[in-house]
Parts: sequence; C-alpha cells; structure tokens
Amino acid sequence: MEAQAYDFDLALIGGGSGGLACSREARRANPKARICVFDFVEPTPRGTKWGIGGTCVNVGCIPKKLMHQAALIGGYMEDAPSFGW
Repeated sequence: MEAQAYDFDLALIGGGSGGLACSREARRANPKARICVFDFVEPTPRGTKWGIGGTCVNVGCIPKKLMHQAALIGGYMEDAPSFGW
C-alpha cells in the first residue's frame, strides 16, 4: 500500500461538543482552513454506533437527562388531578 499525503490546517480527535466547538472557532478564525475531524466509534457487539456528537450527546448524559425529565413529567401527570387538572 502506497502512503498518502494529507494536508490539513487542523486535525481534531473526537466529534463531541469540544471537537465541534473547536472546528467552528477555527473556521471562524480562518474561513479557508482545512479541518479534519477524526470521530471513530467502535460499534458495540449489537452493532450500535453513533455519528457526530460524541458519547455524551448520543449515549451519555443528554439521553439520561431526557429520560429523567420524562420520568419527572410522568410523576407530575399523576399528581395533576389532585391539583384540579
């Protein structure tokens, strides 16, 4: 296999919130900047994989917060009749 040459101004490891924020700032500083984002996720044994956004957004804190909020709302709905709703 022959080696390939790559020419980037910035190479980022990870497409999470930090990596994407960095790429936006780099593009803002230099609109012609050549940016490469490395965001590889090994699929799980079940074949689950996710794209840009990183672990937190796709399978970490954000989904957990959404599920927690849904559980709270479920509790509020159960309590609502006792408050006249």
